[in-house]
Amino acid sequence: MNSIILTGASRGLGHELHKLLVLDDLPLGQRVFISRRPLAETHVNHRYIQADLGRKDGLNTSLDIAPDSKVVVFINNAGTIEPIGKAVDMPTLNIENALRVNCLGPLSLAQQLAVETREIGARLFILNVSSGAARRPIKGWMAYCVSKAAAVMAFDVLAAENDHVEVQHFDPGVMDTDMQNHIRQQTADVMPDVELFRGFKTDQALKSPREVAEEIVSIVRDVIR
Repeated sequence: MNSIILTGASRGLGHELHKLLVLDDLPLGQRVFISRRPLAETHVNHRYIQADLGRKDGLNTSLDIAPDSKVVVFINNAGTIEPIGKAVDMPTLNIENALRVNCLGPLSLAQQLAVETREIGARLFILNVSSGAARRPIKGWMAYCVSKAAAVMAFDVLAAENDHVEVQHFDPGVMDTDMQNHIRQQTADVMPDVELFRGFKTDQALKSPREVAEEIVSIVRDVIR
């Protein structure tokens, strides 16, 4: 038996991952899907949890993985780009939600999984859907850059302290999602490089979420093989 947990399952990349992960030809065992919104389509053989990682009570989400799991895969996909704005104009309190969604919420789930997998003698593989913004500053994205970078370090420390935990940070590149559409709607005064992102759409340089989801599922197959 293996277990897989996916966050952000209702939209964009997470929605495409959900569609692939419920296919019968994937020998993944138990699957748990976490989303802030209810999913339009669910499957009786899998578990669905509605939780908002941006809220404090979302940090206490209980997963209860199958006790006979040999490998547990945690795909940290949920994320938010908000708030967008210049660093000097942004109250630090406004960054809290981004930190919860992009770092603290996923970390609390990973901590829980690290303990549970150690207790049952299973291996934990964390696939963190990261971003180039975790490695380099993007004007107007202080909240996103800080929170995504914090998640990378948090997962790395967790893995360094636990021999049964492995982390892979996966940068999907620029995808054609609602998040990208929201980014293109920004004005240059809050996001000076907005024309660059509008150009990705004009030049048809955006990856499809399905394409990226297939890449991730391929990684998962190799992990549980």
